[in-house]
Amino acid sequence: MLDELDLLKKDWQRKAENLPKLSFDEIYRMLWKKSSSIVKWICYISIIELVFWIVMSILPFFWNSFQEKLDDTYGSGEDTFVIFSSAFGVAVVIIFIFYLFRAYKSISTVDNVKKLMESILRTRRIVRYYVIYNLFMAVLITLYTFYTLFTHDDKTMQLLESVKENGSELRFWLISGLIVLAGIGFMVAIIWLFYRLVYGILLKRLYQNYKELERLEV
Repeated sequence: MLDELDLLKKDWQRKAENLPKLSFDEIYRMLWKKSSSIVKWICYISIIELVFWIVMSILPFFWNSFQEKLDDTYGSGEDTFVIFSSAFGVAVVIIFIFYLFRAYKSISTVDNVKKLMESILRTRRIVRYYVIYNLFMAVLITLYTFYTLFTHDDKTMQLLESVKENGSELRFWLISGLIVLAGIGFMVAIIWLFYRLVYGILLKRLYQNYKELERLEV
């Protein structure tokens, strides 16, 4: 058995000698091109996401039923929180794209391993901060949605009044709290899964390039 293993090793070594050996510069250029391409794709995806959120933010205001709902709920014709959060979200995506573009330009113009590694780490941090922001906004919007439901929705307010009359208010708030927590958990899980699939794969490849560059520098 050992003899067969030795023969296999010797055969592999002979084959390895015939394989083309890449120089340091060739490996670096390959990793540089791969990293630049990955960041470019992240930029493209973020631009598509920006267009999507702009459309989703503006489209409801063209629906009469949406405007009527705002009138009935707030009595002012427009919900300040909805408008502000939509505008703020679009602004954050624009800033995110700006920093991603800067990261792409940085990777595209670097001329040494150390700077390329720093650019890769910077890009990963930018995307992670963006994902954290979206998770935070998901929690905030979910909380605001439930707050609006309990303070402005007629049916919910009537239910709360009947619960108070029956003396089961504590039970109502405990169940409501569990529903709110479940809603937050669901929203966070959906958003985390979305960004994990969309950006996670690209970031993983980018990190693999970083590890390869780390070995080159050593």
